[in-house]
Amino acid sequence: MTRRKKYPLRALTSAEREWLERISRAQSEPASHVARAKAILAVADSRNYTEAATAAGRKSGDAVSKLVSEFNQHGLAAIQPRHGGGAVAQYGPAKRERILTEARRKPEPAQDGTATWSLQTLRRALHRAPDGLPGVSEDTIRTVLRAAGFSWQRAQTWCETGQVVRKRKRGQVTTYDPDTESKKKLIEQAYRLGESLGVSVWNQDEAGPYQTKPFPGQSWQPQGQPLHQAYEYIRNGTAKLLTLFHPATGQVRVKGVTRCTNIILHGWLKEQLSEILMTLPATVPVDAETNQALWHHWQQGLSIKITLPKELPPLRMLLVWDNLKGHYTPDMVLWLFAHGIMPLYTPLAGSWLNMAESIQRILVRRALEGQSPQTSQQIIDLLETTACGWNREPTPFVGGGKRAARRTRSRQRRHALEASGACASRPIRRHQTLFEKWHLSYQPTR
Repeated sequence: MTRRKKYPLRALTSAEREWLERISRAQSEPASHVARAKAILAVADSRNYTEAATAAGRKSGDAVSKLVSEFNQHGLAAIQPRHGGGAVAQYGPAKRERILTEARRKPEPAQDGTATWSLQTLRRALHRAPDGLPGVSEDTIRTVLRAAGFSWQRAQTWCETGQVVRKRKRGQVTTYDPDTESKKKLIEQAYRLGESLGVSVWNQDEAGPYQTKPFPGQSWQPQGQPLHQAYEYIRNGTAKLLTLFHPATGQVRVKGVTRCTNIILHGWLKEQLSEILMTLPATVPVDAETNQALWHHWQQGLSIKITLPKELPPLRMLLVWDNLKGHYTPDMVLWLFAHGIMPLYTPLAGSWLNMAESIQRILVRRALEGQSPQTSQQIIDLLETTACGWNREPTPFVGGGKRAARRTRSRQRRHALEASGACASRPIRRHQTLFEKWHLSYQPTR
């Protein structure tokens, strides 16, 4: 009489068989879960323990016998391997939660000696706490934090688009932009459809000021021979960068200046825009009513609109512009209208919608990192020559293009609800195994 007959596997319910089959076919499930599910299914299909072990990629039939016994007692919970011997885990759920509680607490500089937790300061705080963990190590803290989804990250700036805090005579006040959503929608629409509608889309921005000082940066150097920079430097003026960017082609027009008044900016902008307009193809003639509708479309949804002249030339360009007060100068705005240019102003705290910001970061990093300019002219030369080099092989920028589509598809794949194409608004956490999903949705019969 075989042991399989002496200790037979109890009958599987339909729900248990369904979950076992799903786990046995899963590609991202832990290998131990897959092997145990295959072994139980093999025994359920009237195979002996040795054959079941072979089907699961194991050698020991005794292990299958023990697994069957556990499954009879605990059901699908037997799929989760238990402690397999060796030293007993010293930090169970209660102690791990104590570490996470301390990590989530905001440190007090007077008591903890820091304003931001590190592994060393967190270990010291856990050692000193009356209910702490005197023997915990930094490696244990790191393991617990990573298992809970923490990682060591660089701080980043954050702002709420459409809302900023301003200083006034009566104190700090919060200013709101009522047209935030409408402005975002128009700018995103310009990036997606502007060029296909025969309207050229450009971005303008100013970067700086940049001081005459050593700019830190990384570069490839021989081992042990890093690039040396002077510790001392003399302040000898600053420089700014005027930028006009065409996302569809990646072409950028720049000018380095030491001052950026409206006279300087508007004069340079008029000159550059006039040159660009001469290179654009001729517009298709349309009647006055249709032309007015095209212009008014780019103010659709705005509660605060710029009054358009009664007679307007054909619309030829959209200019994405920051909402600085100097950009609303009547003379400059009327000049844009007279030349067929419609300005699209970003909302408050919405400079991220201006692609000129992105190209400026690239140019400034390539031009100034690792350099030690001594004069403002040297900064200007570095920025302008770097822009010339960029224009030899420009990279087009696409708003909401292939990268955004890939990120969307990736989120949908991670958050997909099993075999369907649906996506949850509050999805199951990432890296959750099928066994954990079963544990949340199904309890075995005791």
